[in-house]
Amino acid sequence: MFDVFYFGAKPNLFAFEKQAVSLEDAALKAKTSHYWYIYGSNDYTGFDFDYTPVPWEQDHLHVWPTQWSEFGGAYLVCVNSLAERKYHHHTKIITAKPTTEHWTTLHDVTEFDYSWHPHPMDPPFIYVFGNQWHSPERMPTVEYRVEGATERKYMHNIRATLAATKDNWVVNADTPIKFDFTWCPDPFDPPFIYVFGNQYWEGQRSATVEYHAPGATGRKFVEDIQAELSDLDIFFIDKNNPLATSRVTGLRDLGIDVKTTRYANTMIDTIKRCAAKSKTALFWVISSENEYSEFDFDWQPEPWQRSMTHVFGSKWNKWTDTFLINKNEFLRHITWAEKLEQFPNLNFVENQLVSTSNDSSAMYYVDHGNGDARYDFPELQKKFPNIRTTRFVDNYLDTFKRIIATATTDYVWILSSVCNYSNFDFSWQPGAWEREQIHCFCNNMGQWMEKRGDTFYIPVEVFKSQMYDLELLDWFNVISYNASQDVKRWNIPVVEYESDNLIEEIKNYNFTTPYVLFANREFAGAAGENVVDCLWTEKDRTVRPYSQSGGITLVPRDVKKYLKTQMYDYPYLYKYDEGLPYNYYADNSLDVVYISNGEPDAERWYKHLEKVLDQKNVVADFPRFSNKLHRVTNVNGRVAAYQAAARASTTHWFFAVFAKLEVDKDFDFNWQPDYWQEPKHYIFNARNPVNGLEYGHMGLIAYNKRLVLENNNPGIDFTLSQPHESVPKLSGIAHFNQDAWTTWRTAFREVLKLRMFMDSKPTIETEHRLNVWCTKATGNHSDYSIWGAANALKYYDEVGGDPAKLQLSFDWDWLRARYDK
Repeated sequence: MFDVFYFGAKPNLFAFEKQAVSLEDAALKAKTSHYWYIYGSNDYTGFDFDYTPVPWEQDHLHVWPTQWSEFGGAYLVCVNSLAERKYHHHTKIITAKPTTEHWTTLHDVTEFDYSWHPHPMDPPFIYVFGNQWHSPERMPTVEYRVEGATERKYMHNIRATLAATKDNWVVNADTPIKFDFTWCPDPFDPPFIYVFGNQYWEGQRSATVEYHAPGATGRKFVEDIQAELSDLDIFFIDKNNPLATSRVTGLRDLGIDVKTTRYANTMIDTIKRCAAKSKTALFWVISSENEYSEFDFDWQPEPWQRSMTHVFGSKWNKWTDTFLINKNEFLRHITWAEKLEQFPNLNFVENQLVSTSNDSSAMYYVDHGNGDARYDFPELQKKFPNIRTTRFVDNYLDTFKRIIATATTDYVWILSSVCNYSNFDFSWQPGAWEREQIHCFCNNMGQWMEKRGDTFYIPVEVFKSQMYDLELLDWFNVISYNASQDVKRWNIPVVEYESDNLIEEIKNYNFTTPYVLFANREFAGAAGENVVDCLWTEKDRTVRPYSQSGGITLVPRDVKKYLKTQMYDYPYLYKYDEGLPYNYYADNSLDVVYISNGEPDAERWYKHLEKVLDQKNVVADFPRFSNKLHRVTNVNGRVAAYQAAARASTTHWFFAVFAKLEVDKDFDFNWQPDYWQEPKHYIFNARNPVNGLEYGHMGLIAYNKRLVLENNNPGIDFTLSQPHESVPKLSGIAHFNQDAWTTWRTAFREVLKLRMFMDSKPTIETEHRLNVWCTKATGNHSDYSIWGAANALKYYDEVGGDPAKLQLSFDWDWLRARYDK
């Protein structure tokens, strides 16, 4: 092994180690070809002193570094080549150990790395180190003096840590604080009162800690260091909800020290018990109904708010039974206040929210029998395993009575299978002043909202105290209609039907949902998306039209037990008192069929009709709102002519215009039949220019296409032989007196019918019309009108009112022969 020389303290590694003042001194004393030269205060644990250089590095000066310098760890030197200084640097670091040699500490220091040493080849310096607050130039804290050094060198790579001191400090906080009292002012500063804030407020707003330099009068606010306020008492109010135990355990697992206490009668009584136990001037009160794992209990009020009672809300409301209480102020106010809400200095905090629970109250799911529940309920059950189902029983009040009788929590959620809850937040809670109200969440927010919705949050005990006196749910003391969340109804079924008979469609339909939209138009399917109506009682479940004709109608399931022949059998029909809804649909316009059979002015009145329709259709927005005009000409026989007109029509009803009629230019061709009744014909009035009568004779008729095609065996009047209704609207002037033959024929056929009606169903009105036809006539061919009436009476008497004989009047050839006689 090579000789070992050391400098500094004796390392005591080898018995033969010797001291040397330099590499050169060691070379003079060495007895081996190489020698070790080491610093005695280094740690050589694990170092290989048996190391031998390879032949081609025998003449190198081998150097091992310390953590501070590439030199100073160890040297392996060839005696014969020292002068050449041909270095070979190794990477293994030898740790320099702390030493007191050369060091001077100028201030009270708790931490400094005294293992530091200068570079061996540096000239001698007085090395100066600063501290965690100030540079060595501003506040020399530790010095390392090399022998013979006079010049100072300021070091910034390491620094000392000053010790904390109580001198000159003033703490203004009324709660425990965390603060770095090692801070000291810059020695070059004039004397100041240094002011520090806390993690919430800067020193200008809250002088939490002050450092009073001797002789200081002026104040200086320090921003880069602050006090940390913490460790207030926290009282966890156990309201006996299912999650109370797990929540307090979870807080303690997070290192939050909470003290539990039971809820006692009222919140103010409970807080009074907490105040008696609190050891801090401010203390927290939190509720087991809420989630606090991410709540910041280090929150502090503004300095000027420290005497206030701070109330923390959630994203839904201002009040969640979470409070920061000033103990002294609370005890002062409860000498007169009965509720916390009455305190004069409540501060509703907005910069920190509480996470409210979504399952602190029992849940009940009301099944309306709709299939949507199959999809929604399993998802709800995954989130809320204890949710229970119950069947809807005619109205919500009776359903609620059955639910509340079994409820064990202070509040219950009541949900409905008609609603989609995928986006609903059940963490909602009412404010303190709303806790005795029923909260009803509105359906489908927007233009056509139903405020009396199907989702409820109900205070159990309050409801029990009132429910036996209620006849309607609306009678409950206070119902709050809540629009904070939009509850979407499931789309209701849309039954698109092709027939002309809505009543039969409803009778034949098997309802599985509270409402169904029946639509006689293919594109009406979209209407099911946002159609809502109230379900609370049968009276609220109204029939509601969504088109002028009622062909598109919202129908409640309850209708079926009332329905006989028309929708009007149901007692609850909705009337739009404030305008039509946004999703109200215009009906397709009816076809118009012009029927002529050789009338003298047939072309004239046809062109007139075209003009009237052109003027009406010019303002139509869409082609479906324009009446299509068809023409049926020279079909012999009344039944054949009407059925030919029906086959020409493409709509379930059509306007039949006869060739004698000058259509009134103001007639409403947008008129629609009533789908709320069973199908029928609609007869409009016409004015008789010969005798002045105005009734349905010769007027425009809205025929039901199917009924016309089925009417192969009519009575003496084709239209009246099937369901019909008179519409007291003028359709035009019936110019039947265009020639003698047409005038006679028209009078003969009409008087024959009137005479028959007087025998079968006499009325004063029929008697009046018969008398006018027989006695009054003016204008062209007026004598043929009187003559035709007289001939009709004579023929009726001849055949004794035989219906078969009267039917001959429908045959044009028979009529012509009778006229020619």
